Amino acid sequence: MFSATGPWRQPSNWSAELERSVLSEIRELQSEKKPNLLILGPVGAGKSSFINSIISIGKGRICSMAGTGERRDVSWTLDLERYTEGSLLRRYRLFDSMGIEPSDGHGFHTDDLTFLIKGHIKNGYRFNPAGPIDKTSPYYRHNPTFQDQMHCVTFVMSAKAIHAGIPSAYEQKIKQLQEKITREHIPRILILTKVDELCNEVAKDITKMFWSVKVKDAINTASEMFGIEQALIHPVKNYEVDFDIETQTNIPLLLALRQTMQYAADRIQKDGDDD
Repeated sequence: MFSATGPWRQPSNWSAELERSVLSEIRELQSEKKPNLLILGPVGAGKSSFINSIISIGKGRICSMAGTGERRDVSWTLDLERYTEGSLLRRYRLFDSMGIEPSDGHGFHTDDLTFLIKGHIKNGYRFNPAGPIDKTSPYYRHNPTFQDQMHCVTFVMSAKAIHAGIPSAYEQKIKQLQEKITREHIPRILILTKVDELCNEVAKDITKMFWSVKVKDAINTASEMFGIEQALIHPVKNYEVDFDIETQTNIPLLLALRQTMQYAADRIQKDGDDD
């Protein structure tokens, strides 16, 4: 179903000119320090696919740097993985993490988030669902610098799952993670993936995404669930079964990346101003 009053969010004109403009802004974003962008989300939400989509845009072709799997009930990502790319991410670093699972003793342990945000966990650490990192671990950084910390946290959620209803156990874990992020004053962005699976018309034409009532309802629900304003929620379609990249799919992904990078840079600047 489409909105009778027209698109509820811009852009309404998804042009190659807009894509070039956003790409230019992203490439011009500079920071004296390299901001770290942490990606979190439930198993099967599309965290690694989002990272692959961003890197694909930077390379100008489909690529698969972050591992993804067929099974949606267990996390494919087990270690803390760092990704960079010479075009879009030359001054920024993306970190993928273990997927969140609803039951205790499975998936990303919520207590690891504080250690991650504060920079205590080194790249390559294998997450342990049974408990957070131990200070005796060789992957524990005892004296992290600001450069080791996370400067923006991006949650990745499936719009289709949001629309169907998130199990209460997931909501509880998500709430715990949100509280930890808020306590550390880290900016948050929310990515809603799989919008093409939520609405048949959007599946046919991704440029109709901001006309879809189902997509808008998913954003409303996610905003309430996460306690995050709608301007910080980005519906996207990841590259998962595609053979080539295209402007219409790139634009929402780039808009999400631009805001994430801007917020991370703002976080670094604020820290410098407070010194």
